[in-house]
Amino acid sequence: MTKRDKKTSDIIPDEITSALAEAVEPIAPPVARASELKKRVMARIHGKKSFDLKTIKAEEGEWITLMPGVEKKILNESADGEIQSYLLKMAPGATFPAHEHVADEECLMLEGEVMFGDFCLKIGDYHLAKKGSKHGLVSTERGAMAFIRACDPVF
Repeated sequence: MTKRDKKTSDIIPDEITSALAEAVEPIAPPVARASELKKRVMARIHGKKSFDLKTIKAEEGEWITLMPGVEKKILNESADGEIQSYLLKMAPGATFPAHEHVADEECLMLEGEVMFGDFCLKIGDYHLAKKGSKHGLVSTERGAMAFIRACDPVF
């Protein structure tokens, strides 16, 4: 038996090893290392190899102009681009044309209010447009912002 094959208890008695371990102050790893360790532990708990998180701060991301007064900021997109989560921002007086939904679309109003044809959505309102449904002209007098999750987004 080589020296490497021996157990710690064969060299140092367990009670001494325990006393030494209790006497040592823990040393916190650097923040980046601790974060990486936490991700690895959580991934194992959830049975995954990686644990993906994505954060986009309010001041981050790119606003894409869809038409005058209407902008979109993509927050997340499926690998094939068919499902998107995005913010839709409309300036005061902005409109966009009536349209038919080729797939389900969810909308949560965050700011302002929007007219969808003859009905109004205000802050906190949720709207589901099912596949095949149609909207009249979309407009806002005072401006608005909404969170949208859509399959095959029109815009």
